[in-house]
Amino acid sequence: SYQLFDHPPRRSPGSSQQQGRQRGPSRGARGQQGAVEDSGSRRNRQVAAPAGRQDAQQQPSRSQDTQSVVPELGPENLQATLISTLESLYEDRIKPLANYVKGRLKERQCPEPLIKNFVELYAQQTDVFIVQRPADASDEAVILLCTEPQWFKGWVDIDSPDDPYDEETWEAFARFLDGEHTFAGGRYGMARELMQRNLGFLANYSLGEVCHIVQLAIQSRRLVVYHRKMLKPIQTVLCQLSTGNGAGVGMEGEDIKDMDDLCFVLFRMLMHHPQGLRLCRLKQMIKHEFCRKLSEMSFQCTKLIELFNTEPLAGTFVLDTENDGKSIYVRLGNQENFTEPVKRIYSMATSAEAKAASQVA
Repeated sequence: SYQLFDHPPRRSPGSSQQQGRQRGPSRGARGQQGAVEDSGSRRNRQVAAPAGRQDAQQQPSRSQDTQSVVPELGPENLQATLISTLESLYEDRIKPLANYVKGRLKERQCPEPLIKNFVELYAQQTDVFIVQRPADASDEAVILLCTEPQWFKGWVDIDSPDDPYDEETWEAFARFLDGEHTFAGGRYGMARELMQRNLGFLANYSLGEVCHIVQLAIQSRRLVVYHRKMLKPIQTVLCQLSTGNGAGVGMEGEDIKDMDDLCFVLFRMLMHHPQGLRLCRLKQMIKHEFCRKLSEMSFQCTKLIELFNTEPLAGTFVLDTENDGKSIYVRLGNQENFTEPVKRIYSMATSAEAKAASQVA
């Protein structure tokens, strides 16, 4: 399935130049006889041509594909389709990079020749569209309307770390995520599904803004995480990974590779062992009590004590020494100093323990 925000594979400079060339209808209309008669001279030109134009011999067939769209849709319907597709991205406040435009055309089930040659079709109508071609072949073209709609509110920087959304929105989002939710299609797929649910706390936001909210929920708010190629609420994933021994069927043997997951497991273990956890036995205890595996190498560390000196562990847990420094214990730090994401994980761990206790009872 197509994801709007997937980036296309890197193109060679040759393919970028080929896409940018104007293709005259006379070249596309040549018959096979003319192609055979000129084959020798074309081969000579290809040898002398600069790098990046070696695939020019494919130009006639591409031009024919482009021209086939016009009779299939008609000139007026073609232009209307191109305009409405582009305007929909303006409405969503998603900057129309070529890959995003292509995704929107696919969503609208446009004809394959149109999707295949959409950049050229936009470029042909210079009185309506502006196609900004990149200088770097690894970048994408940007397709804009010559006349910006009066209602347009500007593009949303979906990757921006800035968080302009009020806390009421985030609290409502967190309450919504407190359940069994699974979202396919990456952040765009999740944003689309959220919009389709007509959630009141997102009613005043565009699709681009909801994409940004999802991105912040993943990166900074830590409300949502990727798990097995799907986006899920973090509490759902942590509970699934850490249940076991009286708390339900766990993910036996699942490695702990995420700091949030590790904090969640440590919180639950310290609720069982408030006196502290011996560092030298920590791995065995995690395996015994939660059927999980912890390797400091998964966090680019060589020793457990090195792992506990990195954030957020360093600001969340305390390492105490006993027996003249021979024994090191992991104990809970000052909860008032926890960061907001850590406080949420601690709350999830408390809820998970309460649920496990009720099931045992």
